[in-house]
Amino acid sequence: MNIQNLKITQGQMRNLIIAIINVDSQDSKNKTKNHGKQIKDDAKYEALRREGASKEKAARIANSPNSSQNGGKSSPLEERTKVQLLEHAKKIGIIGRHNMNKPELIDAIRNH
Repeated sequence: MNIQNLKITQGQMRNLIIAIINVDSQDSKNKTKNHGKQIKDDAKYEALRREGASKEKAARIANSPNSSQNGGKSSPLEERTKVQLLEHAKKIGIIGRHNMNKPELIDAIRNH
């Protein structure tokens, strides 16, 4: 296939140019942006946002003092007691947690 034989519309060409410009500008912004004093770990916050996490969730994880301490080795939610689940739900701000049973707490924590 010859590149000269490609049929590209003006809109497609515009989108291609914009994409190239965005990639170049992202490469020049390799340093971490300062999100102010409300975000404790800017690099972690930006990484989570790039992965698709909401601003609230990324901020909550970036601000938690020991979010990476367990390194993915925390016990499964089903193995925790209801008291432990209530503490975790309180930490992440789930409203109405005291009226929930254990399966409802697990679901609320996973979907928060």
